[in-house]
Amino acid sequence: MASCWYNGPVVGQKQKRSLPAGVIPARRQDDAEDDGSRVRAKAPPPIEEGSRTHAIPHETPAEHAQKLVAELLTLGPDEIAPVVRRLLPLGNFALEEIAVHFPGTLWRPSLATDSRLPRPEEISASAAALATFGEEAIPYLARMMRHSSANVRYYAAVICGSYANTRLIAPLMQASLDEDRECRRVALHLLSAYQHEPEYRSALVELRRCAADIALPLGVRRRAISALTQLRDGASAPLFVDLLADADRGIATACRVGLRVLTAHDFGFSRDPWLRWLSERGQEIRVQWLIEGLGDSRTNVRLLASRELWQLTRFLQPLSETAQREEFLATQQNYERWWTKSHSE
Repeated sequence: MASCWYNGPVVGQKQKRSLPAGVIPARRQDDAEDDGSRVRAKAPPPIEEGSRTHAIPHETPAEHAQKLVAELLTLGPDEIAPVVRRLLPLGNFALEEIAVHFPGTLWRPSLATDSRLPRPEEISASAAALATFGEEAIPYLARMMRHSSANVRYYAAVICGSYANTRLIAPLMQASLDEDRECRRVALHLLSAYQHEPEYRSALVELRRCAADIALPLGVRRRAISALTQLRDGASAPLFVDLLADADRGIATACRVGLRVLTAHDFGFSRDPWLRWLSERGQEIRVQWLIEGLGDSRTNVRLLASRELWQLTRFLQPLSETAQREEFLATQQNYERWWTKSHSE
């Protein structure tokens, strides 16, 4: 079997975001860039009044970037703009140095109770500076999401939320296999925005290969199954049925859970009833599986079907845990009528 893109122990278009006050990231038409040095060829910016860093004659771009980043790391949110403006013309020399010190001292650590991901300008000086480079920073984010430090991987994944660029799909898919739970959580959350992209579907294929590859560590395979489940990849159902017979009980259990979530059915660990069901209903799409699941004899399966249908369609509010089976059957009829009407052509 072809190996998936898991290769270690961890693992569009830019969205407009507010930047540190005074930073002007947009390039002018007369800006040029040398493909070798990646230092933009334009006149050096004027020395900022009060800046503690001055360019030294004959100083190399790498040395200049090192000194600017050293100053940057000592500054607060309202102080970084002048230094960031001086870093921007240095291109990859600046990005390399920023990456070395990423994320640096945090202005406010991200908390599990946060209702949203922090923006780069809320995280740290190096995070705010990195984001001002726009799409140039994407290769560095991808590299940092494979860093040995979970803290670096986590905040690199968080910054990906400032972008809408398909080049981040593969790195985020890799991050969905991360040993760190919070890294996985962020990656899976951000991947949902790309579900209609061809690159997303290709990345799901690689994730399925990871789940099936017996040469990979069991932990990686289980995380791949969990990721496919959380991403609601209906195309994984046949794979999950096959893996019910896996030698590792944890793999089989994860696949049974995945099948229940994806299909709103539960035929246990035996592959035969699942295979019969797939032969009869496997060609249908997931919404149809869930509508059928509303009529299941088990309350937990009916509830799952109701909640998943609401998430997918926003057609009918999910029923409560105290609802009787008759209410689920009535909801099922409403969904069937809705499905027939909306797919009559």
